[in-house]
Amino acid sequence: MRDSIRAKLLLPLAMIRVFHNNRQLLGLGLFVLLFLGIPLKQGNCQFLDLQLQVDSELRATTEQPLNFGTLSTNSGLVEIRLGAVNMGIFSIRALENQNLLIALNTPAELSHDNPAIKESIPLNLETRYGYSPQNYQASSMLPESGNSITVAPTDGQGPWSTFYIFVYGSIEIGDIPEGTYSDEIFLSVEYF
Repeated sequence: MRDSIRAKLLLPLAMIRVFHNNRQLLGLGLFVLLFLGIPLKQGNCQFLDLQLQVDSELRATTEQPLNFGTLSTNSGLVEIRLGAVNMGIFSIRALENQNLLIALNTPAELSHDNPAIKESIPLNLETRYGYSPQNYQASSMLPESGNSITVAPTDGQGPWSTFYIFVYGSIEIGDIPEGTYSDEIFLSVEYF
């Protein structure tokens, strides 16, 4: 076993001698190898436990769907006003002071669930955003598509802030067949 250790120690010295013909470098190489080969006294080590919690950077949730309820044919104009119990609400959790690009794709009409029925209900929606689902009066207009908002800090959530997007509006119900009319509102939120 000793011969195999000696062979391992002699190989680096031979390489140093071939590539460098300098005695000081050879002496330094020998010193380093001997120093590394001497067993050292075991020292005391200290360890620090590290724990990280990683959250997603951005979270959007549908808090309440927009719901016009059950209506009859030829009802005319039906409105859901800002603050009504059946307005749509999205919540968005994001880092404070971040700029967000928000795109809300809303349909222009509601289609019948039966694809054979071509009649639809015209839909006109508006959106606002605020930092409290109850205090919708303090909300602001959501910028047009392609614009951004800066997330304001809120109390008690650390570096995170939650804000809400309120969706409300009106439909016009004419002489249309009975059935369920629906569509989806797509919310896209990105940091930039």
